[in-house]
Amino acid sequence: MASVVVPSPALPRRADALRNRQRVITAAAEVFAVKGMDAGVPEIAARAGVGKATVYRSFPSKEHLVAAVACERLAWITGVTTEALLRDDPGAAFLDVVTAIAEQQATDCAVAGSLAADIHLPELESARATTHAALAALVDRGREAGALRADATAEELRVLITGVAQVLRAGGERDPAVWRRYGRLVADAFRAPQR
Repeated sequence: MASVVVPSPALPRRADALRNRQRVITAAAEVFAVKGMDAGVPEIAARAGVGKATVYRSFPSKEHLVAAVACERLAWITGVTTEALLRDDPGAAFLDVVTAIAEQQATDCAVAGSLAADIHLPELESARATTHAALAALVDRGREAGALRADATAEELRVLITGVAQVLRAGGERDPAVWRRYGRLVADAFRAPQR
């Protein structure tokens, strides 16, 4: 009978690699939140406590790292939106989602769609589609309840949120209260007219 070679368990190494990957994403999110795309891989590696080689093992390019951070941010938006869909008041839920996104953008460049706007990796396209579907469901629910304009769309919401973010960020605005105010103004633009 031939002897069978049992490979040594790879789980500890795999778990290590997954932990390092998450540390890099967390560090990248922190650095991108402050510097946007000006952040460099060496600075991100240092913040994560790993070498540049470790970063490049998980992310073959800075584009892949940006996409991973953007995917996490989109997952956060999807989560906030999905929770809001469970609430009784569709109008209040819509306002809360829009202001939460706006407030998060005040101190986090990574939330804005502009950080990864030119990146079209499959995982990021999938995350975008999932987030868009959640926001579309939120808008649809608000329209059906009569809380939002009958002609409102999720695409219009994306354009307005992204536009506000670009203007405020270009002006260096970081005060969450200012971002919340603009979030409320965007939400007000979607509110159904009073009769």
